Amino acid sequence: MSGPPQHALPLPRARPGTALLLDAAGTLLHPSAPVAETYAHHAQRFGVAIDSSRIAARFPAAFAEARPLRRNAPDWRDFWSVVVARSTGCDDPSLVDALVEHFAGPRAWTLAADARTCCEAVRERGMKVAIVSNWDLHLRPLLRAMKVLDWVDLLLVSAEEGLEKPEPALFHRACARLGVEPNAALHVGNDPGDDLAGARAAGCPALLLGPARIDASEPHIADFPALTRLLLSPPSPCEPSP
Repeated sequence: MSGPPQHALPLPRARPGTALLLDAAGTLLHPSAPVAETYAHHAQRFGVAIDSSRIAARFPAAFAEARPLRRNAPDWRDFWSVVVARSTGCDDPSLVDALVEHFAGPRAWTLAADARTCCEAVRERGMKVAIVSNWDLHLRPLLRAMKVLDWVDLLLVSAEEGLEKPEPALFHRACARLGVEPNAALHVGNDPGDDLAGARAAGCPALLLGPARIDASEPHIADFPALTRLLLSPPSPCEPSP
């Protein structure tokens, strides 16, 4: 990436009075194996033979259909029951239990490369780091088991807070607990709606993590090493101050 990414708000750099807000799934954490393959493997144990490609094709619609069931709910059991049934064709509650248990464990997840290095580097400069995630009550014990909570300042989980992205109130709550203004808190995630639009609605600058989309102009940054370089660099002359 040459120069700072294009953005609607000035991007804070790592110093006291600023914060880095990170999404969890798809940003900080990635499944150790493709989700569809994991679903297919577990479904087979319950007598359902289905190709992972069919599950992958069904998953987005299943997830979207079930999403209202998790909003402001501490227990996502109904949400996951719909996702599993619609994507696999199996409504056995034991399959839901098996998948929930699997994804609640650290072996199911891989930490994004250089994420810890990035967080530790910006914290050394005085920048606070928080994880702001739409997740159920398993996230906190999961991150504790993965030792992630050792190098962040705050974890906000939607199921604990009764709010979820893209609601601006969740971002405002993170900023208040960190003691920073929204325009001094950079949110980094992977979802244009929940992360980019949600953060901007709260007055926070935001970036999508990962390769730029061919047909999209959303501000993005390639990976955590690039994010580290950005946050440790001085603002370019063309960037206004926060």
